[in-house]
Amino acid sequence: MGIKTMIVSECKVKLRPMEKSCPATRILNYLGKKWTLHLLKELCTLEAVRFSELAGNMSPISPRTLSKRLKELEKLGLVARKKFNEIPPRVEYSLTGHGRELIKCFKYLDRWVKKFG
Repeated sequence: MGIKTMIVSECKVKLRPMEKSCPATRILNYLGKKWTLHLLKELCTLEAVRFSELAGNMSPISPRTLSKRLKELEKLGLVARKKFNEIPPRVEYSLTGHGRELIKCFKYLDRWVKKFG
């Protein structure tokens, strides 16, 4: 089976057969990556946070992995990156409305795990 391409949030994404039949597969693939859920939890508890603060809170994550996860979540529209024109440069990350909606789903999942898991 072939792979189709789709533009999502200005990010070119290749859809695999499973992703076409089950749309949740794409987001679950990203959420299943190491550090992603922990990163979303950190962003949920803080209004806006700088890279260094995230790195400190999420030790022992490497800066490379943290940067990669932030970029992935930004492309998915779950994280916003705000750049300030200052010297030294300052960048803050926060959850978007879509990201906050996703966090609400985790609360239901948490209840389910406590009940049945």
